[in-house]
Amino acid sequence: MSKLSLVVVAMTLGLSACRDDPDPPTPRPPEDLTQEHMETLRSNPTALAAFLRDMPKGGDLHSHTSGAITMEKLIQWGSEDGACVNPTTYVASNPCEQGATPLSNTASDRALYDAVMGAWSMEGFTGPLLEAHQHFFDAFAKYGAVQTEARGDDIYADILSRAGHHNQVYVELMQGFGASTGGRLAAPLFSPTDPWDAPTLLSKRAQLIALPEFQTALTRQAESIASFLVGSRQVMACGTPQADPGCDVEVRLLVSANRTAERANVFGQWVYAFELAQRVPQIVGVNLVSPEEHPNSLAYYNDEMFALGTLDDHNDTTPGRKTVHVSLHAGELIPEVLKPEDQGHLRFHIRNAVKLAHAERIGHGVDVLGETDGEGVDALLRDMREAGVLVEICLSSNNVLLGVKGTDHPLSAYLVEKVPVTLATDDSGILRGDITQEYVAAAAVQGLDYKTLKQLARASLEHAFVEGDSLWAQRDVFTTLAAACAQDDAGEAGPSSSCQTFLGANTRAALQWRLEAQFTSFEARFAN
Repeated sequence: MSKLSLVVVAMTLGLSACRDDPDPPTPRPPEDLTQEHMETLRSNPTALAAFLRDMPKGGDLHSHTSGAITMEKLIQWGSEDGACVNPTTYVASNPCEQGATPLSNTASDRALYDAVMGAWSMEGFTGPLLEAHQHFFDAFAKYGAVQTEARGDDIYADILSRAGHHNQVYVELMQGFGASTGGRLAAPLFSPTDPWDAPTLLSKRAQLIALPEFQTALTRQAESIASFLVGSRQVMACGTPQADPGCDVEVRLLVSANRTAERANVFGQWVYAFELAQRVPQIVGVNLVSPEEHPNSLAYYNDEMFALGTLDDHNDTTPGRKTVHVSLHAGELIPEVLKPEDQGHLRFHIRNAVKLAHAERIGHGVDVLGETDGEGVDALLRDMREAGVLVEICLSSNNVLLGVKGTDHPLSAYLVEKVPVTLATDDSGILRGDITQEYVAAAAVQGLDYKTLKQLARASLEHAFVEGDSLWAQRDVFTTLAAACAQDDAGEAGPSSSCQTFLGANTRAALQWRLEAQFTSFEARFAN
């Protein structure tokens, strides 16, 4: 090599030595790393379940108070309160019926304990689908005598505690709250010749509200709700060093009408629900419960959807009235639970819940792909997407009660069509589950990845009926914050003054901020 070449090589090496080191690689987003970590757990069910238990999950929008209570607690409370059970049917009574067995005997008689548990829940049930379906709905009446108003404090503490332990920040609970009184008082106001139209319904509404007994029932129920909400916080030791995680769970309530009654009765229950909501800050909406295939539900379905829409319109257009939201069980049907002459109901329940009753959310929505009435399935899904109608997906319930799971479940169709969805528990006490179980089913059976599960958790708060504006600038687009917080990082400690003011004025946004903070903390575990 020539001297000139050696000089050039030396200069080149010298310049290279003087250069700065190359820029370090850009750190990968914690969300991506968290998703990759979850994928490594798919072959390890125990590790996957632990991961999903720790994952922040937002809210549970579809939970029945009467079916969400831990069965162990119900047996314990019944024993403490002197309740008994029929030794054959295991129907509870208090005071005890003749020949009934004290529930306290379950403490020493394991066979009795297991029998009660099996009768009051789906624990160990191995019968065929339709028997499971019936066993589930029969359970509510079996333990009704131990689920007393006196236990309201304990009931709400139990439900909120479990939500907190499973990393949720919000729960909506469905309950009758004495709506049957409204139904009973409304029925005699109607005659068989009365037309079922808006003027008639609103006239009957006015007559019902004017009844002293109706007003007395509202007053009593409002006082009761206020009492057990305060009492539940005492049970959870809120505000003390021993505070239960449930203390950090915000709760709102939905008044549920029972669809097994005739249409005038159901209408009266809904009138009661709208009026009770005006008195109780925590009541934010209405719903409709009990088997969707019940003969009365089928016979009066469209009439009841029209009636609810009429009440909703009246409430929204009357000055000074608090907004009352609408979420409806619809599409919780399969051909097996319907008689041959009733199969047509599979074609329109979700559609008419949205169109006639103004449902903002749909519970279950399992039969959506068979809803061919009107413009068909594609148009229904499009309308739900454009209107922002969220579907409360209850995977465990749909599996146990309807036999719908895996690829037979419409969850993937909703996701493909960008209809907002979230996961919910339905009746976790009877089903012997929890919200983590729903996330496990979504991941392991439905194949959802971490980012999709995160979107479902966010959607739960975006579509909750809680008060206030959203943290996000555009509905269901979780990328850009509302203007007041646009300069902040979602969930960061010490938000800007404008953002802090916004969060203080909007409970929804404040809950969403908490959820984002939880996600940041959770994902940081997998960032290294």
